[in-house]
Amino acid sequence: MIPQIPGKIYLADQRGVLETSQFRRQSTFSFGAFQSEHKAPFGHLYGLNEETLAGGHTVEFLVEYDSYIVLLPITGAVEFSTGGGTRGTVEAEEITTIAAPVGTMLALHNPFADELISFLHIWVRAIKPLTLPAPAVGVRMAFDAQALENRLCELVSAQPPAESERQQNPPFRLSLGRFMGRHETVYKVAPGHSLFAFIIAGVFELEGRLLHEKDGLALWDVAEVELEALSNHALVLALELT
Repeated sequence: MIPQIPGKIYLADQRGVLETSQFRRQSTFSFGAFQSEHKAPFGHLYGLNEETLAGGHTVEFLVEYDSYIVLLPITGAVEFSTGGGTRGTVEAEEITTIAAPVGTMLALHNPFADELISFLHIWVRAIKPLTLPAPAVGVRMAFDAQALENRLCELVSAQPPAESERQQNPPFRLSLGRFMGRHETVYKVAPGHSLFAFIIAGVFELEGRLLHEKDGLALWDVAEVELEALSNHALVLALELT
């Protein structure tokens, strides 16, 4: 029998749910008001949240650790701002990373008056203290569906752009891919790194584990990961953690 790579599945229906008339947050890990001994951080990854926000409303977060926060809209667009003056908008088919020192107040706002928006916000703890005078936005990466077709496309790199060398390297790489049924790929993991996969849409098999929409999978002690889509237009996010 081929030994199975060690890992842990995070089922979609076991996510923590916090809901008000303004928003609905589903948390893969313990986050904010949702706390569970079975949902501890995976390495430096301590937050992976799917947020649905009502028209015109805002949610705010006090950053408790020096962190990198990734915003990825699923539907619509999301505006962000901080007490340090950083602000912007992330549209569909864009992704933005914010470097936020501890104590930053991050506000996420739905710019549409009468429409719901849905987005992911992913929180990764910085390896070293962030010494920026104010929160800084990393590269806003635009992409299209064709770029993701049947391949994993790296959208956030651990290497900073030349104009931002004063910033620390993010302690992760983030890739996104959209696959038709029965298409496969292999993701090679750097030595000593781990991988967290999150299924945004569809069904996949990863290293012998069957994963459905909004399931997550943490893998460690792994050199490469085999991935196969079992449905059409299946969308997966891969986060490689240093």
